Amino acid sequence: MINFTFELVREALKNLARHKLRSFLTALGIIFGVASVIAMISAGEGARREILAQISELGTTNIIINAKKPPAEEDVQLQQGGGNNELQHFGLTFRDAEQIRSTLPAVTEVLPVHDVEKWIWLKSRRLEAKVRGVTPAYLRRLRMVPIQGRSLTELDGQTRARVCVVRAGLIRQAKYMGDPLQLDLKVGSQFFRVVGVLPARGFQSTNSTVLRLDGRALEVYVPFETVTDRFGLVSRGRAGEGPRTRVELHQVVCTINSEENVLEAAKAIGAILERFHPRRDYEVTIPLELLAQRQRTQRVFNLVLPVIAGISLLVGGIGILNIMLASITERTREIGIRRALGATQADITIQFLIETVTLSVVGGLLGIALGVAGVAVLEAFTNWQPVITQGAVGLSMGISCLTGIVFGIYPARRAALMDPIAALRHD
Repeated sequence: MINFTFELVREALKNLARHKLRSFLTALGIIFGVASVIAMISAGEGARREILAQISELGTTNIIINAKKPPAEEDVQLQQGGGNNELQHFGLTFRDAEQIRSTLPAVTEVLPVHDVEKWIWLKSRRLEAKVRGVTPAYLRRLRMVPIQGRSLTELDGQTRARVCVVRAGLIRQAKYMGDPLQLDLKVGSQFFRVVGVLPARGFQSTNSTVLRLDGRALEVYVPFETVTDRFGLVSRGRAGEGPRTRVELHQVVCTINSEENVLEAAKAIGAILERFHPRRDYEVTIPLELLAQRQRTQRVFNLVLPVIAGISLLVGGIGILNIMLASITERTREIGIRRALGATQADITIQFLIETVTLSVVGGLLGIALGVAGVAVLEAFTNWQPVITQGAVGLSMGISCLTGIVFGIYPARRAALMDPIAALRHD
């Protein structure tokens, strides 16, 4: 049986090789269909893994609260041209952090963050990066593990040490080629020694329901106590010419004792903040909700993808059906001779079905090669990180074989049902 099948496959390849160009054009639909399936699945899988990894980095048991300027005050600032010397108060306060810590038993940690608006100088290069005053627990909770050097310590905060941990993207942007642990960053008028380097990947929250992920985020982390003591809580922009603002805390990260209590704790935190912040000068990000939203989006994508792939392969299948019908007409006399020599209808059906499946398999293999090449090009010329999975390759190959079977049955049966005598008389 194996030898018989091998003989039919070899005969099918021989028949396809007689009309190389026609066979190649027929297989183009399958080739591009399979390539598009692999490219789409790979791009989607890469995006899914990247976003899930960064949401996981935020922590599914965390609730992140960010300070923001009320829209009404932003409008006033624009009308006044930014020259107002009146001190503006907004954002989160130490009282908010203490209120959350003392009233919600489900909250195990409340981690404060204070940002500094200062230019950063590395050697002769001026960099625009976010300087964040954080505690060591903040870096641990958000899974920020240095790839070089060390993290911040409790002693750094107690001694108000001028040390910092930076993102690798900042070192790359500064085009510094030496040892980053020998660097002194100038933040405003003060120097900070780099003691650790974090991976380049970062994240930035834009509102309570959307997370904007930025793999090129430039961030510098310094001890929280150092920031509040050396720079204070009043800011006037990087150039010192903007409106004077006082923000005690730009961010507060609340850690909940379990995922089951996250949504309930978020409601309680929202109630506390609404009581003390009628201007809504804050926003709440719940990574657990972001994860659920992403999973729902992925499910929709998983439903749409087969439809798109099916349309592409439908076109390829129609091409196979058309060319096989034309081939049967050309080989009518051959079919008659085979029937006269004792071939049954089943033999003829299997012969032409294997021919269509062989054409689909060859097209599928070429499509896989094209899809892999397309993914490599996408990765080389963009910041995207697509992921080719075995499932994507297997699915593409399976669909291409199924296309050959489905669209090959009709012409194969039509060939098998021909009248042998009429076929022999065909000229």
